[in-house]
Amino acid sequence: MKNKILKKESIEKQFSLLRTFLAIVISLAIAFILIYAVSDKPIKDFMTLMIGPLKSVNNLMTIVTKAIPLLFTGTAICLVNRCGQINIAAEGSFFAGAVAATAVAIIPNIPPILHFILCFIAAMIVGAIFMGIPSILHVKYNAVTIVSSLMINYVALFLGLYIILNPLRDGSAGFEASYPFKSTAILPKLIAGTRIHLGLVFGLIVVFIGYILLNKTAFGVQIRTIGTNEKFAKYSGMPISKTIVLTSIIAGMMAGLGGACEVLGNYPRFVYTGFTNHGWDGVMLAVLCYNQPKYMPLAAMFLAYIRTSADALNFTSSIPPEIVNIIQGIIIIFIASERFLSVWKHRVIVNNAEKELRVRMSGGDTL
Repeated sequence: MKNKILKKESIEKQFSLLRTFLAIVISLAIAFILIYAVSDKPIKDFMTLMIGPLKSVNNLMTIVTKAIPLLFTGTAICLVNRCGQINIAAEGSFFAGAVAATAVAIIPNIPPILHFILCFIAAMIVGAIFMGIPSILHVKYNAVTIVSSLMINYVALFLGLYIILNPLRDGSAGFEASYPFKSTAILPKLIAGTRIHLGLVFGLIVVFIGYILLNKTAFGVQIRTIGTNEKFAKYSGMPISKTIVLTSIIAGMMAGLGGACEVLGNYPRFVYTGFTNHGWDGVMLAVLCYNQPKYMPLAAMFLAYIRTSADALNFTSSIPPEIVNIIQGIIIIFIASERFLSVWKHRVIVNNAEKELRVRMSGGDTL
């Protein structure tokens, strides 16, 4: 029986990879058709889209930089999705985390290492609050999580902007921005002359924590069980409400930390005037890697790559960058469509089971 289950899991994994590959191929084919329809040099522009970022070291560094915040929000969404919750408050937690980090980063006379640690703590606390509230409303009052989490994003946005544009605003900046960060709060660069900062290390640590939490702990078993079959988890005696809320709090801490790393690693002061969309990107990346944190670095690098390609294409041609949005949408549609290739997958699983049954009936050893 164990061998049979492993075979089925192997088939499921193979078809997941195949579905991802075909989604990328189909989206690129459609992108080529669109480029061919509007471009005077379709082959050149398509090659720019495909390999443009590989032609420059600066572009490669840009890919890594763009991938850093996605590690935080993507892993956060993976956790809540695996718990069966559609909590999309990572966007608000990311933004609020950046605001909280800003409030601490402008405080003078704090020792260097301690300063950005305090920024991180503030960001994680605030991020946990904004992502935890929708889950608390769900378990206490049966509120629809996707609605409450969507609304709380705007609470985080406008409350954060009020704080930045009033008590924390630098009137001498000449534009809407906070006071400058103290040098002790700014994250150091990992590679001199680039924008790759220490947040990359923290992002990879968050991914590792997410993987260990989901796959190597008893709490992870509870998360996966509740997300798969909440009724079974209930009759098994698992603390469903506690697990849902705690998972959202941990996810919010990750998203808030991502906001702190992004703002302290790339900017001298808080300059956002709206959502950064990193939380929405996290939702897309969680779908792209099937809610498995171990695939998040690859998914984040892929998304950062095609967006850098869009920038390169925009500089060298008149092709609109919305082409990349079309590619992203098509990829997500095919990956999220569980019926895509399902007939073929079912046929392979059935044929494999029939083959194993014939071997057993004939006295053969399947081990």
